[in-house]
Amino acid sequence: EPVFDAAHQLRVALEVARGVLTTTEIHPERMRSALEPAMLATDLAEHLVRKHNVPFRETHHVAGAAVRLAEKENTTLAGLSKAQLATLHPAFENDSDADVAALWDFDRSAESRDAQGGTSIRAQKEQVAALSAWLDRTENDGPSPDA
Repeated sequence: EPVFDAAHQLRVALEVARGVLTTTEIHPERMRSALEPAMLATDLAEHLVRKHNVPFRETHHVAGAAVRLAEKENTTLAGLSKAQLATLHPAFENDSDADVAALWDFDRSAESRDAQGGTSIRAQKEQVAALSAWLDRTENDGPSPDA
């Protein structure tokens, strides 16, 4: 009986999810206005790894120090100058101003995550297509063992 209860609860939850998704209104402009550079702290760490071959265990601490510096200076991460970032790690001295500015580009950040399940437009379309195909297969009969 627990299996049947679980299946029933799943069906109820899926119906709730269907209702939520069919009535959801997406407001891209409001979503974009809620973005803030602190959300890109990991991009700062990844930049040092990818461009300067600095180990992530080190760059993680640099990103944290950048967040603390921005708070101390009463600015955002994007408000920190290249010179200020260079005080946290010398590799920033080798970056151009354009390299530093690109760190705070949300679109570039999302597109840089192009792996399966990532945030790039291509990856999102792939995920939507896979979910749509799964929903088509399971709509009437429920999921098959190989779904």
